[in-house]
Amino acid sequence: MAAAEVSVLVPTRALTERVSLVRRALDSLHAQKRVRVTPIVILNGATQDASLAAELLADRRLRVTSLEHADLPAALRAGRTLVDTPYFAELDDDDVLLPDALAARIAAIEEGSGFDAVVSNGIRRDAAGDVLHLTDVPRIERDPVRALTDSNWLLPGSWLCRTESVGSWLFDGMPPYLECTYLALQLATRCRLRFLDRATVVWNIGTPASVSRSRDYVLGQVPALLRILELDLPVAVRAEYRARLTDAYHASACAHLGEGALADAWRWHLRTLRGRGGWRHLPFTRKLLRPPRAP
Repeated sequence: MAAAEVSVLVPTRALTERVSLVRRALDSLHAQKRVRVTPIVILNGATQDASLAAELLADRRLRVTSLEHADLPAALRAGRTLVDTPYFAELDDDDVLLPDALAARIAAIEEGSGFDAVVSNGIRRDAAGDVLHLTDVPRIERDPVRALTDSNWLLPGSWLCRTESVGSWLFDGMPPYLECTYLALQLATRCRLRFLDRATVVWNIGTPASVSRSRDYVLGQVPALLRILELDLPVAVRAEYRARLTDAYHASACAHLGEGALADAWRWHLRTLRGRGGWRHLPFTRKLLRPPRAP
C-alpha cells in the first residue's frame, strides 16, 4: 500500500535567533514514518535571516513561499493554497512532531466514517520538564466547544485535516493572537472532528522571540476576542468569552498605565467597568487616580 501523502504548513519569520529551531522543526517532518510529507514553508515577513532564507529556498524537499509583511493568518492561507495532498497539517517553527505523528493522525481520521479533522494530544515542554497537555479527552469529546471555556485543547501543531473537506475558510477571519482558540472553535463547530488521545507534538514554551511575551500580544487580546465573539457560539460559551474580553480590557489598561499613558489607561479601564463582570476591577481606579511618578 502506498504511503499516505500529507502537506505540513510551517509559517516562520526565519529570525536569526530561531535558526536552530526552524531546522529542528523541519527535521521532525523529514523523520516522519509511514507517510510522504511535503513541508510548505511560508517565510512570514521581510525581517529574515538571509542565510536561513537562502537555505530553505535551496532545499528541494521543501515548497517555499513568502509574504512581504508578517501576518500569521495570511501566511496560513497562503500555505493552504499550495496544498495538493489528501491531508494537511501545521507546525510552528519552534515545535516538533514525534516520529509517528502524521501516520497516527491519518489512521485516526480514517477510522469510522466521515471525519474531516483530527486533533491529538501533545506535550508541553519548558525548563521544568514535560507535561501531557490533555488529561480527560473523553470529556472534551462530549462537548468540545464548552470544554474550550475550561482550557484550550488545541495545541499548535496538534491537528490534521482532510483537504477535500477543509478549505482555506479554516483561516478566514483568524486573529493574529488567540489563533489556536479561534481554530479550535472553527474545527469544533464546522467539522466532523475526531480526537486522538495520543501525544504527537511537542510544544516548546519560552523559546527566543516568542510572540506571547510581547506587548503586542497583550494588546492583541481585545481584537482577537471580539473576532471570536463574531462566531456562532452557544449562549453560555459566549458569556464566558465576554467575561474574558473584560479581563483583556483590564490587561490593556494595566499595560498603558505601566507605560505612563494615563489617558489610554483610563479609556481601557472605563471599557473594563462597562464589560461583563467589570466591577471586579473597580479597585484599579485608585491606581489611575494616583499614577506612578515618572522617573
